[in-house]
Amino acid sequence: MMLNIAFRVDGGRNVGMGHMMRCLSLANAFRRNGHKICFFSKLDEGVEKAKRENYDVIRLPSVDHKTEGFFYGNPADLSAEAEAVIALLANHQIDILVVDTYNVSGEYLLTLQSHVKKLVYIDDINKFLYPVDIIVNGNITGAYMEYRQYREQQVLLLGPAYNMIRDEFCKMPPRTVSVQVEEIMITTGGTDPYNLTGRLLALLLQHKKLQTLRFNVLVGSGFTNNEYLINLSQEHKNVVLYANSAVANNSPNITYSEVSAIMLRSDLAISAGGSTLYEFAACGTPTLAFVLADNQEFIVHKMEELGYVKSIGWYNQLDDGQVINALLNLMSDYGKRKEMSRKGQKLVDGKGTERIVRSVIESFRAN
Repeated sequence: MMLNIAFRVDGGRNVGMGHMMRCLSLANAFRRNGHKICFFSKLDEGVEKAKRENYDVIRLPSVDHKTEGFFYGNPADLSAEAEAVIALLANHQIDILVVDTYNVSGEYLLTLQSHVKKLVYIDDINKFLYPVDIIVNGNITGAYMEYRQYREQQVLLLGPAYNMIRDEFCKMPPRTVSVQVEEIMITTGGTDPYNLTGRLLALLLQHKKLQTLRFNVLVGSGFTNNEYLINLSQEHKNVVLYANSAVANNSPNITYSEVSAIMLRSDLAISAGGSTLYEFAACGTPTLAFVLADNQEFIVHKMEELGYVKSIGWYNQLDDGQVINALLNLMSDYGKRKEMSRKGQKLVDGKGTERIVRSVIESFRAN
């Protein structure tokens, strides 16, 4: 039985790329199981990413295309979007709609539900009672968020067993942790709206104890500060820029690489919170994590509490001295790094998307 499945998700400078990346991971699993997939999306970076993965993308109108801005929960905008999505559901005979955006309301989801056989919502924040058939929260925090069921038949898929980690992280080799730290990876994800990559690099490069290290810097597809980073890499031979997107084609100073390869060669990482932390865990790379957005705060807190990462706090409250001290302490604590690495590689088994596919299809067949 082949089903038509649509994803309503965005990826771009203002919303980051995490939603799009995990939806692509889930879409790949549905596609492997013989189903037909399309995307309903608004923003340039996400649209282009889905197209590069050979998916059909139907572009939804954005409120303000130039700034890629839209107002979360704005009733008029959501009503207009719901109308557009409903028309697409009919035109493409969609059986299952997967929604992954915070720009929703209960009314919006309720409106869509009557026009599709199964409505799936991918969540991180448990903001209100979701009128959908299936809720997916594959975060380490999912089981701690006290979800209430909208109806008795609603399916809740919660916790790391349902994490939508990308395919390249599904079969990582056991990590051998080096006694000496020689390479550090820096990433803020697909976007860097606050130019934190440059700020962190500048800080680390001026510290005497860190000047012999190699810094592996991931340049996201939504970065706007590439020139500054390129200049730093030209001034400092120990700064190496990487990208896993078309960004690498646009500059000889940026090397194309799969993200997992960068994580595996790096002894330590400094990273924004969110889905990237599960990728570092899968690679066994000990990580200092900072919070870039509200939806990351509980994840970073819980992962630190359970010993998977070391938190250095909110991005806008980072203290230079504290960042340096946290890094030097972790560099010098081989036992701690070894323990973080071991625990991390047990956290996500890479089978989350297949579990979600099975549960969604079972639910579809049940009624």
